[in-house]
Parts: sequence; C-alpha cells; structure tokens
Amino acid sequence: MESGEDMFETKDTVFASGRILTQEMLNLLYDWPRQAMVQLSCHGLAEGVLCGMEYEAASDDLFIQPGILWQQGEFWFLRQKLSLKELCQERCQEGQRYFLQLLPETKAIQGNVTTRLMEIRVEEAKGKEDFGSFCYHAGMIPSLPSSWEEVIESLHNIFYLNLSQLPWAAPEEATFHPLIFSCLAQALEKKSRRSALESAMLVQLYEKGTLTMKTLRLYTGDSCGVSREDLLKHIDQALQREDEAAPHTVTTPEAPQKTKRISNQPGMI
Repeated sequence: MESGEDMFETKDTVFASGRILTQEMLNLLYDWPRQAMVQLSCHGLAEGVLCGMEYEAASDDLFIQPGILWQQGEFWFLRQKLSLKELCQERCQEGQRYFLQLLPETKAIQGNVTTRLMEIRVEEAKGKEDFGSFCYHAGMIPSLPSSWEEVIESLHNIFYLNLSQLPWAAPEEATFHPLIFSCLAQALEKKSRRSALESAMLVQLYEKGTLTMKTLRLYTGDSCGVSREDLLKHIDQALQREDEAAPHTVTTPEAPQKTKRISNQPGMI
C-alpha cells in the first residue's frame, strides 16, 4: 500500500551490510537524534494527537489540517490536510451516523525503508480511535462548533461535528481537542463573576490552550469513571452556577487625629 493523503505514517530503516545508502535513509538517520529526544519528553503523555489536526470549515467542506499523533511510543505524521467531503464520497448514506476512525496499522516496504501506515476512514461503527462523529444529511458537511453552546449542542445535534471523543495527548490521560478548550475559554471570559479556580483555568488556557482531565474533574466534582460526553455536560452545568458572593466588609475611614504637643518649648512638636 502506498502512502496516501488520508494516512498517518511513521518510517523505519535497516542499514544492512553492503546496501547502498539512499537519500531517504540518510534523512531518517539525520532526524533520529532529534526525534529520540522529543520522544523521551513525551513518555509521560497518554496517547493522542500531539499537535496540529486543526479543523477548518469551508463553504461546502471541512478540512483537517496536518498533525502528529503520539501512539505506541512513536510519532505518526499526517502530512497533508484531509477533506471530509472527499472522505464521505461514495461511502456515506442518508441519515446514517459515521465516525472518523483510525484503521489498524499496515506496512509498505521499499528497499530498506519500512513505512507503517494508519489510514483515517469514515466508518459506521465506532472504534478505538474516534476523530469526530457526525450524521450524513442531504449531502451536507457537518458544522464545526464555534462557541461553548455549540460544543454542547454537538453532543446530540446531527448537524454538528462531535469532537468529544477525539484524544489529545496529555499527562496520564488524553484530554479534549483545543477547539473545545477555545470555546470553553470564551465561556469563562463571558462570566461576570469567576471563582478562583475558573480564573486559574482561564490563565492556563491562555498559556497552554488545554486543561488536564484532572483539572476538569476538580471543577465538576466528577470521578474518573464519568464519560467524556458527560464530563462536558457537567462542565456546562458548572459554568451556569453563579459563584457565591464573597462577604464584603465595609470599612469606614477613621477621622484624622489631632496631634498633641508633648512640650511647650518653642520649636518642639
């Protein structure tokens, strides 16, 4: 199988004795030290998208930008953007719900270079990796959530792309896609009165663009067993709660005291 536009890929090479070194083999050798250092820094992360994979809405299509997937202790590269419209062609039926799935690994061997591939495909059945779900309706491409209200709406509205299950690499447990956190930041900004935790969350979103699942469960009071969709619903409920007003102490300015003479001698206070 040849490397295509709708695939994540990672490459390995074997430097066999007597074989002629190709440019591709040398490039892989050149990149290895840098890639190995980055891999070491990622070992504490749960599997998921590491960067990129941004979703971009067009007039009649939805594009997934190139990105890097952290999986099986390795980097998998999506080198070209995907068209959801093209992925749906000749595969989707009216009114059916579909999932953007990552298919099992395949291999393509050319010379001493082995390219391992994982294809992204629109499937009817939900699988291990879910990069978005939607309902195919009248040939229309689903809308991309652009506000927190639309993120919650996407959990049950067939006209939106549901990104709640997309895993984003994070410490210990995969978190949500930055698009969801961008909408959460907007919702926090709109609150007239924020708690200390909400202010800290907003600062973290400004700096990092994501929050860990631990932070989100601290905010909602959920346990580890709650589903990702339910966690988003509980975040929405927490956003609706008005924080209790902190007791406000009214202080009355004291009247200025008159200075008293401590001596009757001239020049003394």
